[in-house]
Amino acid sequence: MELVSPTTCPHGLPPRTCQICRVLEPSAAPAGRPGRRPSTRRGGLGGNLAVLAIVAVVGFVVVGWVAAAFFAVLRIVELLAVAAVAGWVGFKLGVQKGKRRR
Repeated sequence: MELVSPTTCPHGLPPRTCQICRVLEPSAAPAGRPGRRPSTRRGGLGGNLAVLAIVAVVGFVVVGWVAAAFFAVLRIVELLAVAAVAGWVGFKLGVQKGKRRR
């Protein structure tokens, strides 16, 4: 590793001409137009639309899962009800047929 002299920057160039040191060097005034405050909003309209699109897609997926779970439970209840009715009808027919044999 080379030794850095006081007249050169860590990159081996004069400090006034080294673009890396000039960019990374902290300064008192922020770069840009003087007298203008930095914006606190981020993204702008394009960023807001992207976030809105992502939220909409995730919302549709979640609503789809909830609806699928709801209809799955309804299907299970339907199958149990049909099985109960079929069992009851079968039992009643069996009892009636058994009474006739005696």
